[in-house]
Amino acid sequence: MRKFASITAASMVLAMSGVASAAQGNYFDFNGEPKVYAGIGYGQYSFQWDDRENDTSFDEDESMLKGYIGTALNEYFSVELAYQNFDEASDIDSNAELDGVSLAARFSAPLSNRFSLYAKGGWLEWNADIYANIPEVGRVGTELDGGDWFYGAGVAFAVTNNVNMRLEYERYELDDRIDPNMDVASLSVEYVF
Repeated sequence: MRKFASITAASMVLAMSGVASAAQGNYFDFNGEPKVYAGIGYGQYSFQWDDRENDTSFDEDESMLKGYIGTALNEYFSVELAYQNFDEASDIDSNAELDGVSLAARFSAPLSNRFSLYAKGGWLEWNADIYANIPEVGRVGTELDGGDWFYGAGVAFAVTNNVNMRLEYERYELDDRIDPNMDVASLSVEYVF
């Protein structure tokens, strides 16, 4: 996570240095019309679970990619549809691979014409393939799918009137049988149409 934090900080500094040459305008000025946007993001996630039935646990950090499209109805409220692909996480005797599609509402609080803080929450439909090597039993695998709530917060920075950067944290609490938790920190770039 430290490596990701360093990359994120460097990216934000570079983005902020571009403000001086960016067109002066108000990214959050809607003039009564919704804005459609699309973005891609890269991040790091921590995936942890504990399978009490099989006496095994898992804790690993890996990277993830996401793509999303959204509509900002005004400067305070947006709706987003996203696809998340979490890289396979593995340790000595277990591995897990997860992906999903989410629908979220985002509530923003503009701080200036370039910065905004936001909170988001929504529903994730997910699919996971989980395998574990259990002593005296062998390799045990299962495919799980389901839907669960998630929440997050972040900061948005308008580089230009059409390009926005976002730094966000999201928390997913998935299926109760194995108590998995996922914490995701990501940096995204989006284009506003």
